[in-house]
Amino acid sequence: MAIMTFELPHGYKAGETTHLEVGLRELSSGDYIDAQLAAEKVVMQNGVAVAYTSDVMYGLELLMRQVEFIGSVQGPLSIKELRKLHADDFNLLQQKASELDQLLIKELEARGRS
Repeated sequence: MAIMTFELPHGYKAGETTHLEVGLRELSSGDYIDAQLAAEKVVMQNGVAVAYTSDVMYGLELLMRQVEFIGSVQGPLSIKELRKLHADDFNLLQQKASELDQLLIKELEARGRS
């Protein structure tokens, strides 16, 4: 399983320690399923129960699962933990997760051509 590492400019504070190094991992099929289920809500619409999946929650659920570690803090993270990140760090985390996803897609495409 592929893991991408990089450093956060501001870091994640846990107790007295500020952690800078992040490890993101490739998502598994179970991660996609679990994130979909966690992002799904049942709402009443005109007296009928309707299942609704929030795209925002789905993306956050995937990101939480993709974090393997931040320093000595092991993933997956919770939304509460993601909220502690500086906006720059959160944006970098999202950017790097997207980069990892794109690298894995390119690798699969290259394998298909071999």
